[in-house]
Amino acid sequence: MLIPLYTHPTDGSWSEVVQVHASHPSVPMVAVINPSNGPGGSQNPEYVTGIRNLQNAGVTMLGYVYTNYGERSKSSVESEVSAYKRWYNVNGIMIDEMSNTQGFESYYSALNSYVKSLGMTCAMGNPGSVVPTSFIGTLDCLVIYENSGLPLISDLQRYRGHSAPNFAYISYSVSTLDTAFETASAAYVGWLYITDAGLPNPYDKVSSYFSAEVATLDNGTSTTGSREPPSRTALESTRG
Repeated sequence: MLIPLYTHPTDGSWSEVVQVHASHPSVPMVAVINPSNGPGGSQNPEYVTGIRNLQNAGVTMLGYVYTNYGERSKSSVESEVSAYKRWYNVNGIMIDEMSNTQGFESYYSALNSYVKSLGMTCAMGNPGSVVPTSFIGTLDCLVIYENSGLPLISDLQRYRGHSAPNFAYISYSVSTLDTAFETASAAYVGWLYITDAGLPNPYDKVSSYFSAEVATLDNGTSTTGSREPPSRTALESTRG
């Protein structure tokens, strides 16, 4: 599960993630936090406590940064990455507003290297759409669909020659959980999140069927085999 947990740590959604993970500990969970469109201007003690509680429960925690599709200076992004590590000791970073235009591969590879240089283990990217194959491996995992409704299985299959943990999708405004689709899609992505919440902010609460969504993956449908996203080295060994 890849959960955009863009709520405050005192919100019940944080404790719900802990409780659901405790019921399904074999399903790896990644939660992305976003204090203020990034880490904010200073450390927030409530985030310190909330993040520690989720990590102690076995949830991998990522901090949100944005890159304005490769137009934001690497130094600005790196400053926020560093703040997440210093203030919150997160496990990794979610890089949003990621470009999927060829020519930006080195920009994201450099950010990946910086994240790892600080001792974090995971760098995910969110172009929210399909990417040229040249982007695969620049970061540990790419969100290749972020939109309302469910993606087409044919879109998820387009990278069949690459390992599923390289990819994720996020679907919002999905009124009813289709467990058959979730089961089928898990063959092609390592991480997913489906929610009935919709715009303007589909991430201000956890999906009403979150527990059932996790339970579906606990019934042998998940293709992810480790509690944390794999390292870049592991991913590169699977590239076709």
